[in-house]
Amino acid sequence: MSHQTNMYKNLNLHALGHSLPFDQACALAGQHGFAGVDLDLGFLRRMAEAQSLEAVREWFAQIGLRAGAFGLSARWHADHDDGTFEQSLAQLADDARIAAALGCSRCVTWVMPGSDALDFRQHWALAAARLRRVAAILAEHGVRLGLEFVGPLTFRARFKYDFVHTLDGARALAVAAGANVGLLVDSFHWHTAHGSLRDLSTLSADEVIYVHVNDAVAGRTPDEQIDGEREMVGSTGVINIHGFLGALRRIGYDGPVTVEPFNQAVRAKSVEDAVRFTGESLDRVLSALG
Repeated sequence: MSHQTNMYKNLNLHALGHSLPFDQACALAGQHGFAGVDLDLGFLRRMAEAQSLEAVREWFAQIGLRAGAFGLSARWHADHDDGTFEQSLAQLADDARIAAALGCSRCVTWVMPGSDALDFRQHWALAAARLRRVAAILAEHGVRLGLEFVGPLTFRARFKYDFVHTLDGARALAVAAGANVGLLVDSFHWHTAHGSLRDLSTLSADEVIYVHVNDAVAGRTPDEQIDGEREMVGSTGVINIHGFLGALRRIGYDGPVTVEPFNQAVRAKSVEDAVRFTGESLDRVLSALG
């Protein structure tokens, strides 16, 4: 890995289509050269209840892994009513408390790129208002929120009304949501939204909270790509991954880089083989940046 960047190899087993108890996932991550791991807050909460949050913090510190991010539990999407959203905020405050104790300052969520019930204006008003509430709770614990836009036309086409699905759109929504809100940039969504390297170069480092990498299926145009069908990072060369990561490095991004391939061949491997394969693939891509 280049010395010019502090981007680090991060593991999220769920993104590979696998699951293990968090302590076992951490052991695999360390074994295969990952520097960070996304937090399993359910596991950590149970551990804290059985022992103490301080005991959990000490255990995690001894593992020697960095905390990547945790997924946003708040039910903020438009298909949840106000009551459900309000109830979910108590859980979020507890999530942020536990994550912050482990040194995790990143939370991530994705933006539904359309709706059958709300037009763009209505959807924006609802999303911005709810995300402001979410961001304020996270800010109390020093946590930033990354919004992931969803690019594929094949996914968006199902909705009656379009919504945010590009880098610029997500960037605008982040500004509306709060000072501690930025972007989760996924190479697949960037590719399918017809993003450019120039788009990435206009970002500042503090706008990029988290990064997903993967590759796209060969023989399909960006508009033909399907969200749940992707390839291992660097495998087909359809996505310009070196340009993508190079642009992020040049703006000074220094956070987790997590592989999210949504790929049947990766799911079919044993969990250990999947982690090894992912680690080796990410190593190749990152070392080529040097």
